[in-house]
Amino acid sequence: MASLVVSIGPLVRLLAAVGAISSLVLLGLMNLIP
Repeated sequence: MASLVVSIGPLVRLLAAVGAISSLVLLGLMNLIP
């Protein structure tokens, strides 16, 4: 169980980073396109 949490931790952080970056990119595209 502990090893599962250790492997999921970085994955969740990576997903959060990717989600934040993609949302920022989407916001930028929305601003570019009138």
